[in-house]
Amino acid sequence: MGPPWMLVRLALETTVHHQQADDDRLTAIDVNTLDAYRAFLRRVFSFEAAVETAIAAAGIEPMFTNGRFKAELIRSDLFELGCEPPMIATVNVRSTAHAMGWLFVIERHTLLAGLIRRHIQRTLETSAVGYLSAYDDAPGIRFRGLGDALGVYAQRHSPRSIISGANEAFRAQRQWYTNDSPGDVVVEPHDTAESL
Repeated sequence: MGPPWMLVRLALETTVHHQQADDDRLTAIDVNTLDAYRAFLRRVFSFEAAVETAIAAAGIEPMFTNGRFKAELIRSDLFELGCEPPMIATVNVRSTAHAMGWLFVIERHTLLAGLIRRHIQRTLETSAVGYLSAYDDAPGIRFRGLGDALGVYAQRHSPRSIISGANEAFRAQRQWYTNDSPGDVVVEPHDTAESL
C-alpha cells in the first residue's frame, strides 16, 4: 500500500521548502554543549508552542491533533536542564484547513528527531530528550497516520487550503530560524487559492 494521497500531494507541493527546513533543524547536529542544546530547545519551543496554540484555537477536532502537540515535552526538557521556557512567538493561522497544513510542517520534524536525539545523548549524556523521543522509533508510522488524517480532512475542506497553510508555515519557520532575535512571525500569504 502506498503513502496516503494527501501526504504525497503536500510533499510534492511544498518540496521547495524541504531542504532548507531540514537544514535548519539539523543545525542541532552541531550542538556540543548543554548551553547550545538549551538554546536550540528554547528556539524550537517558542515557535512550536505558538503554532500549537494557533492550531488549537483554529478549532480542529481533537481526533486530528491528539498526541501530536509536543510543546509540553520541550518545556519539561528545559526544566530538566535548569532553564525556563521562553515567551512564545505569535503566528496567524487563518482557518482550520490552514491549521492542518501548519500541523504537517511541525510533524515533519519528527522524521529527523531520532538522528538528533542520538547525537544529543551521545555528545551531552543528558536524559532531557523527551521532545526528541516523542514518537520513539516510530515517527514514520505516526507521520503516515497524519497523512491518513489529512486525507479525511481534505474530503471536507479544500486540499488547496491545507497546502496553502503548509507553505505559509514553512515560510514562517524559515523566517523564525533566520532571525537573530525572533519575536512575532508575520507571513504574508502567497498562495491563497481555495479551490482544488
